[in-house]
Amino acid sequence: MPSSLLSISLLPVVALLVYKFLVYPTFVSPLSKIPAAHLTASWSPLWILWIRYTRVEVQTIHQAHRKFGPIVRLGPNEVSINCVDGGLRTVYAGGFEKPAFYDQFQNYGIPNTFSTKESKPHAARKRLLSNVYSKSFIQFSPELYEVTRVILHQRLLPSLDSFAAKGLSLDALASNYAVTMDFVSSYLFGLSNENNFIQDVEMRKRFLSWHFKRSEHALWYQEIPSVTRLLQRIGVRLVPRWVDAANENIQAYVLRLCRLAEQSIKAASDDGEKAHGTRPVVYGQLSDSLKRSPVKAEARKDLGGAETDELPIASEMLDHIIAGMDTSAITLTYLLWEMSRHPELQASLRNEVCTLSPSLAIGNDSGVPSARSLDALPLLHAVVMETLRVHCPIPGSQPRQTPSKPTSIAGSPPLPGGVRVSAQAYSLHRNEKVFSDAEAWAPQRWLDTDPEKKDEMLRWFWAFGSGGRMCVGRNFAMQELKYVTAAVYTNFATTIVDDTGIEQEDAYTAGPRGNQLTLKFVRA
Repeated sequence: MPSSLLSISLLPVVALLVYKFLVYPTFVSPLSKIPAAHLTASWSPLWILWIRYTRVEVQTIHQAHRKFGPIVRLGPNEVSINCVDGGLRTVYAGGFEKPAFYDQFQNYGIPNTFSTKESKPHAARKRLLSNVYSKSFIQFSPELYEVTRVILHQRLLPSLDSFAAKGLSLDALASNYAVTMDFVSSYLFGLSNENNFIQDVEMRKRFLSWHFKRSEHALWYQEIPSVTRLLQRIGVRLVPRWVDAANENIQAYVLRLCRLAEQSIKAASDDGEKAHGTRPVVYGQLSDSLKRSPVKAEARKDLGGAETDELPIASEMLDHIIAGMDTSAITLTYLLWEMSRHPELQASLRNEVCTLSPSLAIGNDSGVPSARSLDALPLLHAVVMETLRVHCPIPGSQPRQTPSKPTSIAGSPPLPGGVRVSAQAYSLHRNEKVFSDAEAWAPQRWLDTDPEKKDEMLRWFWAFGSGGRMCVGRNFAMQELKYVTAAVYTNFATTIVDDTGIEQEDAYTAGPRGNQLTLKFVRA
């Protein structure tokens, strides 16, 4: 009899749980009107977690959109969108906040602009640096001009020429990581031998080893951070200790660069001129901004309790280094691969870039052509744009969360606050109505298109995101990509030696699965 009474008393509890975790999300919730990507997605997050764990998220979501349309349900409280009107414009241009997913991008335990979730603190941080990443500043920066001249004429081109003269092949991915690391670190910290990855091969190998180790287990802190930390407290580590060691090594390396940059600023101030190399543009800008009292009070909100500016600045610089190095290296690698598959296009591009003055030919170290002259080359621009479209280095989801006021997205019923919503560049870039034969790498589409069609392609082009959180380094990246591409094809023809594993990974930041691309460079 007592057991029967206990069973009866538990029935309301069981019924409530069944309603809350099964009936409501599946049949009553506003999200129930959205097509589910999987049978269990309406009531369980385990399916999408498994998809992420097995690294098939991008392709799985893409296929779901192809089947169900511009909005699909990925979990009880998560949707994916694949449209501009009612989608990107509402979520990203509409200023939806970032979820806890972005906490993993903090460095030294300190937030940076990219990891800051709320819009107001993010806007305050972005204002501290946006001017040094504006297109006009980038194009006319004497420091960046000198960085470009030195990296191209004194580092990259001599290195490639040495391989060409000996008839040796080259791992283009590793070389591209070196080039992009040198570009971004020199702009951040000043041009010096402290950041010469093109010539310091051993330091490059160590840094890249740390970098790849730290990114292998990002899922746990992205998706289940509380569980990950709880398990770690009781001795169960989902993230191996060597990941922590890799993080510590990279943080120590960048902190050292920050201190060297600070020393160079003080030396220049004491001597009345630059101590060596070039001015640390980005580091100096952020340091000056934080020292100015009107800005300091606003900028110090949400700095993780840091008592000095050193770690907040270092957190920002480390974020810029990793983002700038990774994305541009991956893009350059796929650009060289595609160009190596199209020798006729190499010849056309060579004819175009050889019109630049001064020439980027080896031995002509008098300077480099202006950034504006590179922007005037239509084929060069088309090659870069098409590579970013087909081989977007960040093809995966960019999560946001719905505001407290119920909001309709992509034709859905009004969704409650706190729903995770995201779009992915991979799917946006494969809309056949906008990009015909979308899987094909076809730079010509950016040349032959009428203005109205080109505007539509640009609306769907999402390599740098959109809205107030759009990539702050996009102008720097485009300029860097164009200079390196022009320099390479002014001087060399490239052919593929080994492209095993060239297929792009299914990941947030996605390079080649084989982590290599072996090319041969021959003087043109």
